[in-house]
Amino acid sequence: RRVLFRSASELERIAQRRLHPPWSDPNFLVLRSRKTIFESWFSQIKYPATVLDIGGRYQPYRPLLGNRVGTYIAIDLLQTPLVTVIADGQQLPFALETFDLVIATQVLEYVADPRQVANEVLRVLKPGGTFCLSVAAFAPRFADEERWRFTPAGLRSILSGFETVETVPELYIFGGLLRSFNLAANSLASKNRAIRKLYGVTVCPALNLLGLGCERLNLSANDQFSPNFSVRAFRP
Repeated sequence: RRVLFRSASELERIAQRRLHPPWSDPNFLVLRSRKTIFESWFSQIKYPATVLDIGGRYQPYRPLLGNRVGTYIAIDLLQTPLVTVIADGQQLPFALETFDLVIATQVLEYVADPRQVANEVLRVLKPGGTFCLSVAAFAPRFADEERWRFTPAGLRSILSGFETVETVPELYIFGGLLRSFNLAANSLASKNRAIRKLYGVTVCPALNLLGLGCERLNLSANDQFSPNFSVRAFRP
């Protein structure tokens, strides 16, 4: 069993940065949008919910559930102080109809068979249970282990066993393109420490502010360049 050597305080810092990203983060726009989407969805979860977090080594979105959690179980391939069970999302070690809510953020792009994960989630969800996930769409490769990118039609196919599938772009065309440019420029700037620091306090926040303005003005409903999709699916 592989162990991820991170302290609880370091995990909390990572989680907080994802839940409350700074303006200097080139992922600010998608992280901020995902928080808003998940916060809305989680507000509809009834207490006391039995929750499964697939890939839950950091659990940045757990606080959005507030006091609605009865039991929270996190699985991951790597051990951290927050992981309850070492397991693969393609083979969940839980009984039929165990959970009210399953969460999987930025996980499906790493697994060999996303449809198998969806089938396993369907199996362990209670009738009427909810599956909330986020997946990469128009996005660069962040790690060599990544295998997939997703479209709304592909997501509906993977989640075909669910009763209802709601797919929400985390950004539309202008925000998506600005985020992609920000990531590319940040990657180039990171080769020099001084340039990276300067970029983080000048260009990066400026692009984030411009992207946020474009999203708030609803300049376009074109989601072809959405970097990620948040998805909510209900078990029949």
